[in-house]
Amino acid sequence: MPVVACTPLGVWLYEDPGVTVSRVRVETDGKGPSPVMVALDLRNPNDFTVSTTRVELWLVLDGLAIGRLDQDSSVSLPKGTATVALPLIPNRATTPARLQAFVSGIHRFTIEGRATFATPVGKRKVRFAQTGELAFGPPELPALP
Repeated sequence: MPVVACTPLGVWLYEDPGVTVSRVRVETDGKGPSPVMVALDLRNPNDFTVSTTRVELWLVLDGLAIGRLDQDSSVSLPKGTATVALPLIPNRATTPARLQAFVSGIHRFTIEGRATFATPVGKRKVRFAQTGELAFGPPELPALP
């Protein structure tokens, strides 16, 4: 929803940033900061910088509730798209054995959440939801000629 505001130089329009899933990574080897990382593409369509102040989301893979993210997060976003990777806290029922099923292959995901942005027109809470399929695992090597 565009918001109109006055500036000393004239009138400008504000449009809420967009949030989409870039990728989800599951690692059960215990080497990373979290066994589940969610990368979000944050798109700022405005001609001025906005910044996140908080991100909340819930992740479901193949119908199984995996966990949630509820984190204060400050990321400055100039015009364009930035990708941010965030650690997800798995539910108690999401054991390493259950996560093993998501280390590779193509899996269906659902994410719902809310991101709070600091903008020239005040704090804005932007809801997002996305469902689709993602390929999990290491990137495929190119075929040899």
